Amino acid sequence: MTSSRKTTKNNKEKNVLIYVGPTVKGLPRYSSFIGGYPEIHNTHKENCPAFTTLFIEPERLIDFEKKLKNPNSAESAFYKNVEKYFSEVK
Repeated sequence: MTSSRKTTKNNKEKNVLIYVGPTVKGLPRYSSFIGGYPEIHNTHKENCPAFTTLFIEPERLIDFEKKLKNPNSAESAFYKNVEKYFSEVK
């Protein structure tokens, strides 16, 4: 029991994030990051606020994937918004 708490605590301390959005130039889907957001996030977060919502903690991955299958979910809307934004970015 103690070891699972340590693992969760260590993940949060390290700030592990997984990108669950569409693959974009320089950022493949399911890329993981330790210690915060990647540089590409800083470049696009102001022009596409939905981009930030697609960097999630690993423990949220399964729930996110389930919700993404629903075309009317917020997760699906964020995904589509990011996809559209990056299709227009040169």
